[in-house]
Amino acid sequence: MEKKESITATEREIMDYLWNTDHKVTFRELLSYCNADLGKNWKKQTLSTYLIHLQNAGLVDVDDSRKNYLYYPACTKNEYHHSWTHKIVEEFFENSVSNLVAAFVGDGELSDEGKENLKKLI
Repeated sequence: MEKKESITATEREIMDYLWNTDHKVTFRELLSYCNADLGKNWKKQTLSTYLIHLQNAGLVDVDDSRKNYLYYPACTKNEYHHSWTHKIVEEFFENSVSNLVAAFVGDGELSDEGKENLKKLI
């Protein structure tokens, strides 16, 4: 669970399906979802490429104990978001949440409600 790279929009769609499914899924089930529900019209190799990248990123695990491999998320959606956000703050905002908030607010002023919410978080 250490790698957690940024993922593409398509990889995010695959991950959202895995995160929202309450069981391990077969390759065929995942390919069917991508083609039918996402309108991808993919061949097997295309999905395989995405799954390999997601495995290398530490986001997907595979149960290969059966004839048909079963795919499932290696982390929760919240764990991914936390890791990704931490990486962004570290790399782009000098590991400073203050710098992140300043960039988020930009030239605008933070509302009183926004200030109160930040105080509660801190």
